[in-house]
Amino acid sequence: MDRGRGRAAGFGAGLIADLFPVTAVDEPRRVRLGARDIAYRLKRSQRRRRIAFLVDEEGLAVHAPWRASDQAIDLALRSAADWILRKLDEWSVRPRAPRRAWTDGEPLDYLGRRLVLRLEHDRIAALTQITDAGELHVRAPKIDQPEAVRALVVKWYRRHAERHFPERVDHFVGRLGIARPRIFLSDAAGRWGSCNAKREVRLNWRLMQADEPVLDYVVAHEVAHLVHLNHSARFWRTVESICPDYEALRARLMASSRLLMGL
Repeated sequence: MDRGRGRAAGFGAGLIADLFPVTAVDEPRRVRLGARDIAYRLKRSQRRRRIAFLVDEEGLAVHAPWRASDQAIDLALRSAADWILRKLDEWSVRPRAPRRAWTDGEPLDYLGRRLVLRLEHDRIAALTQITDAGELHVRAPKIDQPEAVRALVVKWYRRHAERHFPERVDHFVGRLGIARPRIFLSDAAGRWGSCNAKREVRLNWRLMQADEPVLDYVVAHEVAHLVHLNHSARFWRTVESICPDYEALRARLMASSRLLMGL
């Protein structure tokens, strides 16, 4: 699904590929698209068969087959110029996630609820729990180390996601009258969810920070892919049948993607 990052359709990469030498596996480049000079990262892979584009908070990335020629890459870029420029503009206006210090009193979000992080030193236990007052208490021996605190908070989010996501998937597959898929947690940066032909649904644990209706949109989107593994008109009608406000919720997700992905 569209997860706050933009991904364009692929392009064939066979244009005179054998006549030009392959450059670095991952290198910075620039291209002129219309009146704009655009920087991008070129990433080559021996497994990839088609050229594809990804736009996220880091800018434009071009994923290309190992033997794709520079001419083929340039042609694909210019063919997708309108899409690329639109996605870059969308990302430019989204709020960036603040850099977290992981200190006592820092705010956190949980299913649309604002929590306050409370740190307590404990030589033995590494415990994370939420109180009725809306405080997330972390007891650990290394509360002065931000990465250690982050690891415990992430573990807490993931634990709750493991319980919450299956409940929401069951709700939507029940609406469609289909069997439950296999459900996995995802840690993919910038990707909120995915579904494949093996009936495997992956959902990003960071969605536990979002408002519940926004999370439900992502779940409904991926569940609809169990019926239509594409983004056809029939797919979107299926999404609408189980999530009528999906367009507004999708817009809310897009607007908050950087903040949610910053954890």
